[in-house]
Amino acid sequence: MKKNTILLALLFAFTTTFAQVKTQYFDENWIPVAKEDMVYYRPEPKAVNGKYLFKDYYKSGKPQFTGYSLSKTEEKFEGEVKYYGENGKISGTSVFKNGVLNGSVKTFFEDGRLRQDALYKNGEEQTATLYTYKGTEIEGVPSVYDLITIFEKEERVKQIIYDGNPKGMRQESFLNEGTAKYYGADGKLLGELVFDLYGNPNNGTMIEFEFNPMRVSATRFFIDGQEQENKQL
Repeated sequence: MKKNTILLALLFAFTTTFAQVKTQYFDENWIPVAKEDMVYYRPEPKAVNGKYLFKDYYKSGKPQFTGYSLSKTEEKFEGEVKYYGENGKISGTSVFKNGVLNGSVKTFFEDGRLRQDALYKNGEEQTATLYTYKGTEIEGVPSVYDLITIFEKEERVKQIIYDGNPKGMRQESFLNEGTAKYYGADGKLLGELVFDLYGNPNNGTMIEFEFNPMRVSATRFFIDGQEQENKQL
């Protein structure tokens, strides 16, 4: 009787150990490593409504990623996944279908402001909008204005220079068309300009701005590449 009791106890202990959650450990490049060398870790994914919930964590125990996969052993994600900074804020979101990017892909700065908003189809980027905010360093120099840059199929097609309100005073440059539009603080159109093939003013009205705060500093008029008048405001 005692022997059977010990055998049952050992069997129970073995089963419990075998059933414990299997955790994977990774370095900063998501290469599997020993526990003592980890930067991130991932407990065994849990089955939820026919999918598997993947949860990754920083070494500190704070969440780094959550998403549902169609496979328990592969990252075949389905639906929206979320990435987190170690400060606990969302650093990005992506939408997958059958393990392939299909839909919105967003990244955020640490303060929560939108950094990039892209659209993917069958794993290929269709459009992307990048946000640069005033004070952000560009090549080591703090920007004096806010900037939105729009890409289509990796081609930069539009830029918007503004100050706080992208619908207020701003300059919109259509890079694939070689044109620009300028707007006042009330959002009304102040002028339009067409550039030549070399990027020089050709026909229309150019508005020049100063910044901190953003304001109109001059209005210039061009006909066939020749400046007609320079009006200081």
